[in-house]
Amino acid sequence: MKKTITTLGFAAFAGLGATAAAYSVPFNLMNYAKNISVLNEQNLGKNVYSLPSPDSDTTQIRLELKGYVFGFRVIRSDLITQFDETQYSAYADAKSSGLAALLKKMEIWSVTKGRYSRSGMQPDWHVQQNTDKKNRRVEMNYDRSAGNVDVAIVPRLGSQGVPPATPRERYMANDTLSGIMHLMMMGTKVNGELCEGRVPFFDSKQHYNLRMERVGTRRVKFDGGKDDTIHCRAYYEPISGYDPEDLPSAEEAATPVNVYFKYYEEAGVHVPVRFTYKISGFKAVVKVDDMEIRSARNR
Repeated sequence: MKKTITTLGFAAFAGLGATAAAYSVPFNLMNYAKNISVLNEQNLGKNVYSLPSPDSDTTQIRLELKGYVFGFRVIRSDLITQFDETQYSAYADAKSSGLAALLKKMEIWSVTKGRYSRSGMQPDWHVQQNTDKKNRRVEMNYDRSAGNVDVAIVPRLGSQGVPPATPRERYMANDTLSGIMHLMMMGTKVNGELCEGRVPFFDSKQHYNLRMERVGTRRVKFDGGKDDTIHCRAYYEPISGYDPEDLPSAEEAATPVNVYFKYYEEAGVHVPVRFTYKISGFKAVVKVDDMEIRSARNR
């Protein structure tokens, strides 16, 4: 249960004003990312990571999310994405206060940059930084010509799972942020239909799928109001890279996260605006509390 709720809090993702604000000069929402300024302070090798500045063709989205368990706010997360016709980048941070045995206390941020096409996402690199006492740093660098991904982790993990994810499984799956972008772009910029099929993930150790099912439409609360959304279910399917104690129970495997997507025409993507997870009388809700979209279509 910890794994599922922690993943929900992270992947869910100063208010910045009205949704879809018009602008005359490209404005970089990444400037509001709390940890971009320290992206390269603890690099594990010679790579220096940088993100492109947005131009007039760039769409930018910022989501501020808050999560609640038993009515208590226990998760806070920001997700910032930017993309044009071929490239994308994304930033996310998440902080949870912990809730007894149900939710692990954590503080983590990550950044991804890559390219995409109708066939899916092609990340260039992914950096993840935990800011707990271990201060674990993860860097994943993709070599497109060789068809592999180099994964550096310091401090090292005690295990890579039984069995570990194969080099091909690691390379062919999305990092966590690329996977979120993939879900948002399905049916509009990436082949496939929204909330259908499986989307593969690799988080530097564990390789898993999110199996998506489309339920229908539902009116839900988010961003201070209520609106119609597309209701989907996401089932967590572990594949490799797991220690036995990390595998979900039968109940957890059978219980989906409910995800509600809202389509924003100015961005051309479906934005996840609310997540709910209910198991054994326990319910968690993560929802967008504030949003901004900046797009050339708004000018």
